[in-house]
Amino acid sequence: MKLEHIGFVVEKIEEFARVLKAIGFDDMTRPVADHNNNVYASFVPIGGNDDVYLEVLEPVDDTSVVSGFLKRTGGGLHHLCFEVDDIEKASKELEGLGFKMVSGPAMCPAYDENLDRTCEGVTKISFFLLPNRLLIELLEKGR
Repeated sequence: MKLEHIGFVVEKIEEFARVLKAIGFDDMTRPVADHNNNVYASFVPIGGNDDVYLEVLEPVDDTSVVSGFLKRTGGGLHHLCFEVDDIEKASKELEGLGFKMVSGPAMCPAYDENLDRTCEGVTKISFFLLPNRLLIELLEKGR
């Protein structure tokens, strides 16, 4: 597994973009709607070779998967995402270790659109809750 991005929830992406620019991170993708999760997502490269991102999530409305988190916490660190070669295999391994699957492997075309990735297959994601309540995401990039 390789760290791919750090998920961060905010009330408004545009407002948070100003904060990021003030501290030197001004290369943000345009917000793309992920209709499967009812969020807008933007990515900011924070790794030396644009290989690690900060994913900035804004709820589309109250039915968003991050709305409750935003209401409870006011936003902030939401999840860590790790890239895997085989999401089905990695998901089964985590389940076997007792991690609670929050959402099973599903297509995430918004990821590919957001990062202007053209590939034959669509990126897949799944989410797990660890015993310490940390949410992790697995991501298998479309090839």
